[in-house]
This record gives sequence, C-alpha cells and structure tokens, in this order.
Amino acid sequence: MKRALGVLVALLVIVSATNNVQAQEQGDFRLGFRTGFYFRANAYAIGMYGTYGIRDWLNVEPGINYICKQNSTVDVYCDFQVPLEIAAYWHVYPIFGVSVHDIYDKRRDVDGWGAGLNIGLGTTYNMNDRWSLSAQAKWMGRVPLEHISTVVIYVGVDYNF
Repeated sequence: MKRALGVLVALLVIVSATNNVQAQEQGDFRLGFRTGFYFRANAYAIGMYGTYGIRDWLNVEPGINYICKQNSTVDVYCDFQVPLEIAAYWHVYPIFGVSVHDIYDKRRDVDGWGAGLNIGLGTTYNMNDRWSLSAQAKWMGRVPLEHISTVVIYVGVDYNF
C-alpha cells in the first residue's frame, strides 16, 4: 500500500509540474485491442477498449479483458487518464480507475468476483493520424481481502476515429 501511495504522489507531482498537458481533443475517440499479463494471478488476457476525450486534458477508457486462465473469466474496468505530451506523436499518462473481475488464484484457492482500484502509468505512440500503439502498467488493489492485488502489463494497438 505504501508503494501505491508513493506512485500516486509521484504521478500527481508530474501532472502538476507539467505545463504542456494535452489529451486527444475533446470528443475524439479511439478503439483498441490489447494483450496483457496479470502477474500475481499468473494469467494472460486479451481485450478490447475505447478511449474518449472528455476534456482536452482528460480521457476516459472503459474496457474488457478476457482472462485466459482456468476458473477465471473477465476483467471489466473504467480508467481515467491525464495525457502529458512528450512530443506531437507521443503521450505519457497516469491512470486512475476501478475494475470488477473474476480472477482465480490457485495459491490461495480463491475464486469469485472481486473489485479493485487501478493506479498506473501508460503511454501512447501515434504512428500516423489513424493508428497508434499503447502500453500500460497498473496496480490493481483488489477486494475482498482474500484476493491478492496484482500488477498488470498491457500492450495494444488503437484505431483513431
């Protein structure tokens, strides 16, 4: 928990210290596909997501990931992002959000639905006006308490409308 709070404070300092904060423009939409790995659950996932520019400085990203592990099914989430422009074609952003998921943990023999708080960091690289690559790493704090919190790493490809 102390590490998560440290990451959160560092991300807030970065956001507040940056003058050049830009997201995709308000009303812009991206649709993407990604693959990822849930470390503590030892599971791969494939998923789909959409990113919508709520404001020029804030994006929302709802998504769903199918977890490729026996007795696990899905991770449904909604994250908020504040993109920081590194270059005209490259953005880095902190991630804050929530998730609902069914991830089986064999080590603890825990099964069933849980919820979580997502905190992380992501990046988007625009290859051209329509296509971009993205990567994210986020920590999922999970409840009920018998569920183990996990770190998730994703890579994906987006189509910009």
